Amino acid sequence: MTKHIYKASFLILSGLFASNALYAQTQPAEKTVPTKTTVSRDTSKTSVTEEVEVVRSYRPVLADAVKIRRSPNLNDIRPFNPKITYSLMDKRLELNSGIRELEAQKLVKLKQEELKNNFAKLALGNLGTTLAQLNIATGQDEALQAGFNFNHLGMSGKLNEQKISKQSFGGYGRSIGDALVLEGKLSYDRTSTYFYGQDPQGTFTNLNPEKQKFNYFEAEGVVLNRNDADEETNFDYAAKINASIFNNAFEAKETSVIVSGGLGKDLNKFHLGANAIVDITTSKDLSYSFNNNLFKLNPYIQFKTDRFRFTGGVNYANEFGANQRINIFPAASLDFMLIKNYLTIFGNLGGDVDKTLIKNLSDVNPYLNQNVDLRNSVKKLDVAGGIRGTVAPNVGYKAMVNYQTISDLSYYVNDINTKQKFNVSYFAGNTNILGFDGELNVSFSDDFKLDSKVQIKQYDIKTEQFAWLRPSFILTSTASFKIVDKVKISGDLLFQGETKAKIFDFAPIVTPAPPTPTIVASVKTIKAFADISIGAEYQYNNQISGFFRVNNVLGNEYERMPYYPNYGINILGGLRYGF
Repeated sequence: MTKHIYKASFLILSGLFASNALYAQTQPAEKTVPTKTTVSRDTSKTSVTEEVEVVRSYRPVLADAVKIRRSPNLNDIRPFNPKITYSLMDKRLELNSGIRELEAQKLVKLKQEELKNNFAKLALGNLGTTLAQLNIATGQDEALQAGFNFNHLGMSGKLNEQKISKQSFGGYGRSIGDALVLEGKLSYDRTSTYFYGQDPQGTFTNLNPEKQKFNYFEAEGVVLNRNDADEETNFDYAAKINASIFNNAFEAKETSVIVSGGLGKDLNKFHLGANAIVDITTSKDLSYSFNNNLFKLNPYIQFKTDRFRFTGGVNYANEFGANQRINIFPAASLDFMLIKNYLTIFGNLGGDVDKTLIKNLSDVNPYLNQNVDLRNSVKKLDVAGGIRGTVAPNVGYKAMVNYQTISDLSYYVNDINTKQKFNVSYFAGNTNILGFDGELNVSFSDDFKLDSKVQIKQYDIKTEQFAWLRPSFILTSTASFKIVDKVKISGDLLFQGETKAKIFDFAPIVTPAPPTPTIVASVKTIKAFADISIGAEYQYNNQISGFFRVNNVLGNEYERMPYYPNYGINILGGLRYGF
């Protein structure tokens, strides 16, 4: 009620004020009237009379309330509800607060670059070096691939009959269908050399070195199925057959037929599978011929996720033919990706039987004697573990520690009658090997590439003084980089640590002479060496390029086998033509 009294009082005062203002407006404006003011003071003391005239203009002021032409009706309490008409638009509201997906602009379809599938290479150098290569292949057909290649290398050293010549021919084909992949190859390798070994100290003579020649024919066929990688219930299978014939310039001959295959089935995160191999080999030499056959079976089960994979199974190895022996080993492996794409921890546990062949021994040491002893080596324990991954998108690494226990591990020793030839012997009992392997791979397209490997081994042999002719340290590295657009520099490094060789010789003749000569063994040190090679290539255009290479820059005439020094520094240059 108090609020209504205040409102009524305010309206009455406003009305009175407005009435006076209206009255003032209706009266004519007065002219300026002088005003007289008389000031009198007390005359009892001083009698002063003054007259002051004040003149000012009249300025009427209109109050704001006068602008209201009518008084409000206080009794009108009806609510005011204006009529509003809405027109709704059928339009979707788009929020601009989020980032919308950009629409990629379609590029103009470029013509695919035509690649050169074939090339020929020819080079000449000192030491009578000749180099030739030819490669012919089909075009960029995703379903059919085929090709042919030829390689030749010849070189002569400073020693009597220090020569080597290598040739290889090969053809291959691959058919990729919707369900099957078929592959096949035929090849022939020929190596010719001489037993040019000699002792600088003159302990034996070798005036007319014998010639050695190796021939190796190989044929292989492979069939495997294709599956969708995203399918969780794939069934995989593959089969391969390999046949080969090997012989040398004397009586050694080796034939081998190997049939292998595998199958597997995916069951969500599990994979069941088995691998098998049947190896039928016949080895012949001047005084023996025996069958060295082997059957292996590896059933396994695998559990895998995006970052974890574990495989467990067994290796069953059955030697039959001249050798009769059965071995069963565990077969387990583990891969765990600790940091995706950067760090993976891996390990394996297993064992196996490694077949010893004349060809494999000749690949390592081409100066073998006749009738070498052949025994299969057995890896009774093979444990390894390490890490691998990347430190950058183009830098990969691998580090692994392994421990092996091997029986019948082979080594080379010179023949007592012809020191330039070598026989094969075996460490008695078990040989324990502790090793470390490391790899570093760097690849920035063609601008820079680096591949390095290091291998360190420590041998624990109970029956011999040293691990004969088995190096404890090997470092290999190869690198290439572009210095300008058309010039590429490359280099290779091989460093091998010191090794020991076991040398048989006859004891000095004493008086009286024994009925049979006494054979004594001595130790010969094969010094550590570094073999560095560098090369350069200039790309004249897309078809023609020239290259220059220096092998064994340091000119070290090092030895890998006793009495067989290397060829020394080798310089060659040539042309490469693509078509």
